[in-house]
Amino acid sequence: MKKNTLLLLFTLLFSFCSPTDTETTETESQTNNLIIFTKGLGKSTSEYVTNWNKLISEIANDEDTVLYFSINPDKAKWASAEQTVLFYQFGQIEETSVSFALNLIVEDDRVTSVEFFSPVVSDETASQRTKLFFLILVAMADDTLDKDGRESVLSKLGLYDEVTTPDQLGGSLTLNKVQYIIEPLVDKGLLVGLNFYISQLD
Repeated sequence: MKKNTLLLLFTLLFSFCSPTDTETTETESQTNNLIIFTKGLGKSTSEYVTNWNKLISEIANDEDTVLYFSINPDKAKWASAEQTVLFYQFGQIEETSVSFALNLIVEDDRVTSVEFFSPVVSDETASQRTKLFFLILVAMADDTLDKDGRESVLSKLGLYDEVTTPDQLGGSLTLNKVQYIIEPLVDKGLLVGLNFYISQLD
């Protein structure tokens, strides 16, 4: 994959949510409507899902976008009887091979870590969705960050770096007691996906 293609993939076009306090984030969207949301990391799975969906409903400007990016609680599944990993797959209603997956790691009935898989394909819609998912994940981890702060997280993780090979992508960052890790998934020298790990540090 060429350098320019990799850079284009991670050029974030979405801006939303500039926080005003640590508990509730209030901002103006591109249409100057007030957006209020609370992070999900450190909360119960039901609170995480509710807060995620509230954020999506605030920033999306059409029903299809809301439907695609929202988490349907009825479709979220526990990976085991111990209920330590809640799995959700986005885009199940679409007939497409492109699938985004979210794992919520639970300890003591609260989400302590998040694992997100994003495929990398030559599709403009998929790349735009990847960009928005990454911004949402950072916002759900830390609602004290403003737009520039969220983009700074992704920048420090190496998503804006020029690279010559896909395995040079990614990195780690700890900020405000949250650890972020991006790892490329490479197959035969080709970038096929990205794993995004977010953990709350005690």
